[in-house]
Amino acid sequence: GVPFLMMAELFMQSHRPAAYIVGGSLNWLSNFTIGFVFPFLQMSAGAYCYLVFCGVCWVVSIYVYVVIPETKNKTFMEISHMFSPKLPARPQRSLNQLQLKRFNGYGAMESNSSLVESSMFF
Repeated sequence: GVPFLMMAELFMQSHRPAAYIVGGSLNWLSNFTIGFVFPFLQMSAGAYCYLVFCGVCWVVSIYVYVVIPETKNKTFMEISHMFSPKLPARPQRSLNQLQLKRFNGYGAMESNSSLVESSMFF
């Protein structure tokens, strides 16, 4: 369904399994709720019971039109940037300001003062 299509576009590969679990669980919970509530809704509203679902569809379509941005012909990184929180940008550092930290024989980029300078390795 729709939750699985949206998750493929909105989440990075590392976060997709968890997103699929949450989306699938919500999808099954929603289907269960509709299946459980519908007989009572049909008994009380009769032939007008579908107006509730029509109203929900209108509200969701307005939400999608107003809130969800268009993702057609956009890369995954552009889509991720659209949905990311607007945080203040961190200042860019040049290569000679970055330092290399020793980590079990491997180097990792860090910006602490207790590290070996990167100019020693280049």
